[in-house]
Amino acid sequence: MFPVVDPNLPIFSQDVFNGLGIRAIMTNAYLLKRGRSEADVPNVHKFLNFKETVATDSGAYQILEYGKVGVDPEEIVRYQERIDTDIGVILDIPTGYRSGPARARWTVDETVRRADKALAIRTRNDILWIGPIQGGIYVKEVARSAKQMARRDFAIYALGSPTQLMESQRFELLIDMIMATKRELSPSKPLHLFGAGHPALFPFLVAMGCDLFDSAAYALYARTDRYLTSEGTSDIREMEEFPCLCETCRNATPRELLRAGKGKREYALSYHNLQACFSELRRIRDAIRKGRLWDLMEQRAYSHPALKRCLNRITRHAEELEASTPVVKPRGIFHFGSTSDARPENLRHLSRIRRVIFPRRARLLLLPGRWRRPYREDPRYRSTVSKFQEREHARIMFYSIPYGPVPLELDETYPIAQTESVEPEDSSAYVTKAEIISQFLRNLSPERVVLVQDGRLGEAVGGELKTWLPRSRLAIVNGVGLRSDQLGRIVDRKLSIQT
Repeated sequence: MFPVVDPNLPIFSQDVFNGLGIRAIMTNAYLLKRGRSEADVPNVHKFLNFKETVATDSGAYQILEYGKVGVDPEEIVRYQERIDTDIGVILDIPTGYRSGPARARWTVDETVRRADKALAIRTRNDILWIGPIQGGIYVKEVARSAKQMARRDFAIYALGSPTQLMESQRFELLIDMIMATKRELSPSKPLHLFGAGHPALFPFLVAMGCDLFDSAAYALYARTDRYLTSEGTSDIREMEEFPCLCETCRNATPRELLRAGKGKREYALSYHNLQACFSELRRIRDAIRKGRLWDLMEQRAYSHPALKRCLNRITRHAEELEASTPVVKPRGIFHFGSTSDARPENLRHLSRIRRVIFPRRARLLLLPGRWRRPYREDPRYRSTVSKFQEREHARIMFYSIPYGPVPLELDETYPIAQTESVEPEDSSAYVTKAEIISQFLRNLSPERVVLVQDGRLGEAVGGELKTWLPRSRLAIVNGVGLRSDQLGRIVDRKLSIQT
């Protein structure tokens, strides 16, 4: 994340940024240029007293806010080269939240036209230029813009116009815009999201493929006495104590900070808000290393209804996310409920089981997959599994809450044997999972099914199988309380009955 710095009113020194592990910032070349003579062209690193990476915006945000800026596109490109920026942005035309379809099309076309001019006049190859993508809430226009910009040789691409969507908490629309953009861009080129704002949203943006983003929220929120956390925002006038142990929160209570002067309070809150943003980024990187980013999203989703809507929209794109999800991760995963059903690992499992070869007219033994993983290691069923797994024309399958049907052949594969789950309280969850299991079995056309029934899912599966399997081909055994040897004898007898 690039913390956005007002070039004419910087809050922090480089020592503060370094102390938080921040090695790159973003400022506004237009604001730096405005009011200065043509001869007064500062070096942006020296002006900000920041020796590391500096990115500069071009004034497009001011166009979004005020309708125009007093600089032309070619002029601001040349100016960014003269101030020695590291990463520059062309002066695009942001679509915004309230533009109609016709204006959205025009902003896309005009941004592409300006991109061509900027690439033609640039003289420095050591500056990484950002190609903005526009279209606003019109997803087809966003896709068209991304496709056009991808044909231009920019080092980085950036999705514009998200700020008003985030302010109105329309995160689900933002997800569609990001996905439309990612489909058209090369995966080798990074995607930047302008004005990404609140740390609570960061996990969702990273999961959707945003590599970079910038934010001034840490300072803007501080001006109105708002305190950022990874779960939400608080007004310090409504707080008794700070939950954080950063320098700001250790050295003052909310009441003491309110009694401080405006400047001191704004500085202290800006510092806390900035460290809250970068603490969340560290948390996200740790989650990625452990394969737990989806788990983190599910946790964040329950901190605000708008974030829950955001996760629900992400689940619509889960099939596309599956293609870039690692097949194996360092840690197991958690299954919390219906939103976990749409995570890429679950969708991958459903595609895998279609490739498991079952003999036609096979005899199937359905066993519960509940308390032990891999399921075959459950002491109640271990001897039964050993007895029947080598039998010709007999196949063993487990039924489970996280994954539905689990053929014995996949029982020990990742992440089935590495998943922690809970038994749902909502009865509809059992019905939904039972329907998936039942449909999978129906496609196999088994000669006979023996269901060892245990728990609410077992009951739901039995109910579903009865709707299409005749009694002569279905046997249901109550597995509760049976010893392993008893179960083995019963199953042997049931599977051996001829139709």
